Amino acid sequence: MTALREKLNLSQQEFADKIGITQGALSQLESGKSTLSLSTITKISQVFNVDCNWLILGIEGYDDSHFQSYQKVLGTSFIPLVKEEAHAGYIDQCNDEGYIKTSDVYKIPGFENGNYRLFEVEGDSMLPTIRPRETVITEQVKDITQLENGSVCVVVTKDGIIAKRLFRHDTNPISYLFKSDNPEYKTYSIQGDDILEIWHVKAKISSITDQESYIQNQRFQSIENEIRQLKEHISRVLPPQT
Repeated sequence: MTALREKLNLSQQEFADKIGITQGALSQLESGKSTLSLSTITKISQVFNVDCNWLILGIEGYDDSHFQSYQKVLGTSFIPLVKEEAHAGYIDQCNDEGYIKTSDVYKIPGFENGNYRLFEVEGDSMLPTIRPRETVITEQVKDITQLENGSVCVVVTKDGIIAKRLFRHDTNPISYLFKSDNPEYKTYSIQGDDILEIWHVKAKISSITDQESYIQNQRFQSIENEIRQLKEHISRVLPPQT
């Protein structure tokens, strides 16, 4: 297990945090003072996508090419999450690979191969498309000219991380317009030099039920019931046509 942690370039604290145990417990395991439980073996296998035999029989029995195949999977299958409270730190260290490795990572079906990032969105500027604190699955954009106008993006700037619809200026190619779906927010422009990263929103993860749609559906049902009752009342009051 120590060899696996060192090959992944993780500290004891970082490795322990990812598998849900304390640094002290990990230290006991690595020193041989305690033994791996089945639940810990399973957790390590799930988090780092490694064969349980590595942990039981020892990683030394596998050559580097075997490990590199797992390392490649680690780099593409697990997506780092940038939480709302971590936005400021991400702006300062988004180019630091060591910092990115400290993020919580998740495996999302359908997004195994590519450079993806999860962002927790703050604010209500993209309502109703994206609700506050919903998480969006994004893919990094290297060439902004390949994006269609109106694409929903997460933009990392020197001043903050925002989710907006992106539009290119017809007359100013080095400046970009960013529009909110919420009409209460004004459209504004950002210079290209102020943009650190652009991530194209591919999907979103939400734990919020669509309460507004439910309420609207209840209203429609209420109106339909009232119309039905009104028709029944009219049919009883008016004599049948001959």
